[in-house]
Amino acid sequence: MARSRMILPAHDPACRRLFHADRLTAEGHRIALEIWLRATGREREGTRVVVFRCRRCAGFHVARKRKVPKPDVVGPPAGLSEADEPNLIMGL
Repeated sequence: MARSRMILPAHDPACRRLFHADRLTAEGHRIALEIWLRATGREREGTRVVVFRCRRCAGFHVARKRKVPKPDVVGPPAGLSEADEPNLIMGL
């Protein structure tokens, strides 16, 4: 029987996550995981799957991260216009 020469990700006991040696294989696993989560209906609202570099083992891991909603752009108050502002240059 033919054996695959592909290097499979290994479980890292220090981090308790799946260890990937490079970002490319971790990104491939992330894409496959996103497809699997959508196909099985396990995709959660407000989360996304990301690849990050681990400080402990210096490898790459795949995990879910919460999406932080972007704040709405707030402009000047509606009641304040340029005519209402005091003119500080003229001293009025």
